Amino acid sequence: MDTLVTNGTLLTMRGEKLGIVDDGVVAIENGRISYVGPAAEGPDPSDTDDHVDAEGGVVMPGLVNAHTHMAHTLLRGGAQDVPEIEWMNRALGPLSAHADEGDRVAGTRLGVLEAVRAGATTICEYAGEVGTLVEAVYQPLGVDVVAVETINEVPDERGDLGPRERYPFDREQGKAALARADRLFERFGDEPLVTPAYGPQALDMVSPELLETVQQHAHERGAKLHLHTAQGEREAIQIEERYGTDESTVSVLDDLGVVDESLVAVHCHGATPDERRRLAEGGAAMLGCPSSIAAIDGIVPPVAEFREYGAPVGIGTDQAPGPGHHSVFREARTAATLSKVERTDPTALTAPEALRLATVGGAEALGIDDEVGTLEAGTRADLLVVETDQLSTAPAVESPLHTAVPNLVYSTTGREVRDVFVAGEPILRDGAFVDADPEAAVAVATERAQALYERASEDWRAADPELVGAVDDGWL
Repeated sequence: MDTLVTNGTLLTMRGEKLGIVDDGVVAIENGRISYVGPAAEGPDPSDTDDHVDAEGGVVMPGLVNAHTHMAHTLLRGGAQDVPEIEWMNRALGPLSAHADEGDRVAGTRLGVLEAVRAGATTICEYAGEVGTLVEAVYQPLGVDVVAVETINEVPDERGDLGPRERYPFDREQGKAALARADRLFERFGDEPLVTPAYGPQALDMVSPELLETVQQHAHERGAKLHLHTAQGEREAIQIEERYGTDESTVSVLDDLGVVDESLVAVHCHGATPDERRRLAEGGAAMLGCPSSIAAIDGIVPPVAEFREYGAPVGIGTDQAPGPGHHSVFREARTAATLSKVERTDPTALTAPEALRLATVGGAEALGIDDEVGTLEAGTRADLLVVETDQLSTAPAVESPLHTAVPNLVYSTTGREVRDVFVAGEPILRDGAFVDADPEAAVAVATERAQALYERASEDWRAADPELVGAVDDGWL
C-alpha cells in the first residue's frame, strides 16, 4: 500500500450522516482508497510506504468548493460595499475588463492555493477560456477541477446601460463560447482530475435559442449545465423587460424545458419558495454561495430550504471581490450561521449538515459523488487531516459527544488543515505545500493587481460606483 493514515477520528460521510469512526484508518493504493474503518480491522502499518499519523486530528474527505470564479481573486477588495444593482456593471466590470490572460492566471493561482490550503481538493471553476486556467493552474497543482466554460451573448461593454435597458445579444459571441465548451470534452476527456461542464451564464445573458442548444449538447455528453439562476434584482429586471412582467427566471426556464437533472442552479435567492421547490422537484441541483450573496445582495441563499426539498446542494466561495475569501470551512460556517439568523432558529442547518454540504453535498450537486466527497473503498483518495488540538479547535473530546464536529464548522480558521491529498498524492504536508510556492503566487498577483488597477483607474472613476465617493471622502 502507498499510504496509511492512522490514529484519527474519521468522518467518512457515508450514509446519511457523518459516518464517524473513532481510531480509524484510511489506506491508499494507486490513488484510490483501499480500506476505511477501525484500526483493529485495518492493514498492518508496517506494510505501507508512507505512514501519516493523524493523532489529535480528524480525517475527512477533501472539501468541495462547488462554485468559483477564481480569476477575480486578483481584484479582491475592489468591489465590496456597493449596491447590488451596480456591483457587476459599475464596480467589478470596469476593473475586470482590463485583465489580460496573465492577470487571470495569477488571480486563479492565488485563489486556488488559498482554497487548497484551507482544505479544498475539488474546485468548480466557472470562467471564459477555462481550459487555459486548467492547464496553467489546476493541472500543475494536481487539484481536481470541474471546468465550466462561461457562455454568454452579452458584450463586456455595458457599463453605460440603465437598469431597465435590455442587454444586447451578440449571437456569434455565444456560438464561439459554446464551441469552446464543446472542445473541453475533447481536450480533457481522458484527464481523471478534470470534469468539463457547460456554463450558460444566466438567463438574462443568453437567448432562449442558445440556452436550448447548450442543454442539448449537455444531454448528449451526459454533462451538467451550470446556470446562475434568479440571482438578484438586476437579473429580475432584465427578465421582466425581455419576457414580460408576469415572468420570472424560473417560469421561463420551466417553459423552455431546462429544469431537469442536468441543471445545476446557482444562487437561487431571487426565486420564490414555490419556484425553488419546482426546481428541486424537476431534478435540479443547487449551489449556494452564502458569503458572496450576503455581501453583494444582502440576502441569504436558500441552501437549508433546498436540502429540505431533497435536492443535491453544495456550497462555494464564488469570487473574492464578493466574500473576500476561498475557505470552504468558513463558507460552511457562514451557511449555518445565516440560515439560523434568517429562520430565527438556532437549530437550522446544523454543523453536521453544513459539513455534508461542504463535502458529499457539493460532489452530488456536481455529479461527481461516485469519485469524491466520501471516504469509501474504491473512491479517489482525496482527503484531509485537520488538527483539532490547536488553539482555535481545542478541546476535542469524543464522549459524550464529538466536539470536533461543531468545532470544524464554527471554530476553524482554515490554518488547522495539516495534510491534503488528491488522488493519493500529497499537496500539503504538515501545513506546507509540497511543490507549490505560495509566496511567489502572492508576489506575482500583487504586482499584476497594481498594474491592472492603474490601467483601469480612469474607467473605474467614470463608471462612478459608490466606492469612488468613499475614496474621495477619505474612507478608502
